[in-house]
Amino acid sequence: MNINKIKMLILVCISSCVVFGQYTEGNTIVTLSKYYLKPWRTVENGDWKEREKLFDEHRKKMVSRDNLLISSNILYHYLSGNSSEVVVMNEWKNFMDADNSIRSTADRRKKGWPNKKTREKFQKRFGEYWLGGHSDMGNYELNKKMLKRRNKKMKENTIITIQEFTLAPLSEIEGGTSEDRDKIMQEWFDKVVMKDDRVLSHMMLTHYWSGSAGGSKGWPVVFVNEYANMDDLLDEDISKLLKAGWPDEKERKAFQDKHRAYWSHYNHDDIGIYNNNVKQQKLAK
Repeated sequence: MNINKIKMLILVCISSCVVFGQYTEGNTIVTLSKYYLKPWRTVENGDWKEREKLFDEHRKKMVSRDNLLISSNILYHYLSGNSSEVVVMNEWKNFMDADNSIRSTADRRKKGWPNKKTREKFQKRFGEYWLGGHSDMGNYELNKKMLKRRNKKMKENTIITIQEFTLAPLSEIEGGTSEDRDKIMQEWFDKVVMKDDRVLSHMMLTHYWSGSAGGSKGWPVVFVNEYANMDDLLDEDISKLLKAGWPDEKERKAFQDKHRAYWSHYNHDDIGIYNNNVKQQKLAK
């Protein structure tokens, strides 16, 4: 990882956001990055148990102890994508904290492994399980008004899905306004997402400074949802929630029609289904 390059990108981001004013006060920043594992059998004297132990130790000493990092997930391959891919999702208060977090990496490493030889030995072995380089999937703004966190610890790993939906251009919605759209989205979140016990956590990520910021095709929005297991993920029946949220059938249908229109009739891209290692996760306080 080229630290100087990351720092430069962060500074450019901060400058750009000041100019364009896309950031909403109170929201946080989420980055999604993709890394690549070597098959453990190709590593000299490699062992999957050793790899897990190394990764646990690294997350404990380098991630959990990072006071600037609000939350962090390391997502391993489950059903989609390449089996070597690992997605790291980090959340910071702002990009200044992200920059300072990166700057303090060396200090945290020294505190985690005070003995130089032990530190160098760990870093060498840890690095042998990884292929070099990474891909930046995006840098996003996390909408705190529509955020559902899982505050309880789980004994078993959970399932996380990442999907990209598109908000339709308001010009295509009859009588559509940004105020009405925000109201509809918030009502759906309050009555459906928050009430759905199968959804352990939920993030709504919008454009910050990378990727598409909308246009004629609409505004892309990334959703990150967490489930206890695949059964909960595949159970898409929300009829009881809809009836409880909108008891009147006509009002319920009118709301659904409008919600569906704003979200481009739910057309979306499935980015991935991942295994969320809860032992290596940092939960927001």
